Amino acid sequence: MRLFYTLTAALLVVGVSGVRAEEIKSGPTDKIGGAFFVKAITGEKKGESLCYVCKFNGEARPAVVLIFTQKADDHLAELVKAVDAVQKNNSKLGTVVVGIRGVEASDFEKLQATHKLTTALTIAEEKEGPSRYKLNPEAAVTVLVYKQGGTIVKNFAFKDTKSAAEKAKDIAVAAEEALK
Repeated sequence: MRLFYTLTAALLVVGVSGVRAEEIKSGPTDKIGGAFFVKAITGEKKGESLCYVCKFNGEARPAVVLIFTQKADDHLAELVKAVDAVQKNNSKLGTVVVGIRGVEASDFEKLQATHKLTTALTIAEEKEGPSRYKLNPEAAVTVLVYKQGGTIVKNFAFKDTKSAAEKAKDIAVAAEEALK
């Protein structure tokens, strides 16, 4: 009987440790959800309401990195800096951060003052984010890397900004690949 309990306990430990947390999914995976409006908090369009998807399409940008976030912190800044580094060497790359679900202009103003980011920081006019993008409320950060015309080449979703920052290099590589 003791052997039975020992084996059962061992199997439970192996079984539990072998289970991986399911990856979070957020946003479209094939084609972006289309146009939506934001208020620019930083960048060349600061203070304006506009559609960056439309702007980048009109400029025929070969690739875009679209970052939706529910939090503005130092981890998000790490991610944005990685994307900024790609854009520095590839001026045709379109980049924008879209604050959703409670991110305020003051959050982005503070982030900008501290980190001097190149990518425009914006707030979505639809508080929950554009509905056609089907953003998962469990995803603190959703990153869509897409080519001209809206075809998504990579979709990233993270439960927290720290996890997003840890994958900043992968996102930067995806942006570089999308430019090819």
